[in-house]
Amino acid sequence: DAPSDTRKRVALLIGNDAYTGEIPALSTPISDVNAIAAKLKEKHGFEVTVLRNAGKADIVREMNRLATDTVVSDSVMVMYAGHGYQEEGSKGMGYWIPVDAKANSAAGWVSNQDISKLLFAIPARQVMLVSDSCFSGSLTREQRVKAVKGLKREEVLKQRSVLVLSSGGEEPVTDLGHDGHSIFAWNVLKVLDTAENGLTGFELYRQVHEGVIKEFPQQPQYGASIFAGHKGDGDYFLDRLN
Repeated sequence: DAPSDTRKRVALLIGNDAYTGEIPALSTPISDVNAIAAKLKEKHGFEVTVLRNAGKADIVREMNRLATDTVVSDSVMVMYAGHGYQEEGSKGMGYWIPVDAKANSAAGWVSNQDISKLLFAIPARQVMLVSDSCFSGSLTREQRVKAVKGLKREEVLKQRSVLVLSSGGEEPVTDLGHDGHSIFAWNVLKVLDTAENGLTGFELYRQVHEGVIKEFPQQPQYGASIFAGHKGDGDYFLDRLN
């Protein structure tokens, strides 16, 4: 049986804004990941690594490091803020766009399939991906998640939960918002700052969704990644596990 608690809480935050060539630069991803990393560390007890303006090899290397440096009882969060892309069609493949990518070559992009494989390799039973990029809702389409009443932490921690919170659906999203942050990141920060004990991934999603849709026509999504090994109807626990 799994222990009733996690050993350590680890977060990797990737912020890309210094794009060049045909890919336009962004204004908020670095400030977004810096601020969220600080909040996760100070208020929620995470060990944080921030990767700024990462190429594809940098992203793969750091995700692989999570796979080798964590164990089953750990809790892992990965956040990406930067450009995203989706192939045409309702089921088109989604991508993260690293800063060294070419606009006309998918070879340098990180596909949803790549992301699922990298998450699958992480042994932790508690895994959450937060993606603030255009078309990131494609990462949540495998299985939408609703609030589960009477969720028992000790039962959830016996199975693998891989949840995905995206800043929007399968659509472009804005990096405008408040205080130098995207509207999505600003709302994430607000919830992380005011959260009481018992914050789950779904509750984070619910509050962020509520805040974003009041101001912008984008719809944050919450889903489970079956390809990355999600089982059952568990959730991710963001609160400090003492």
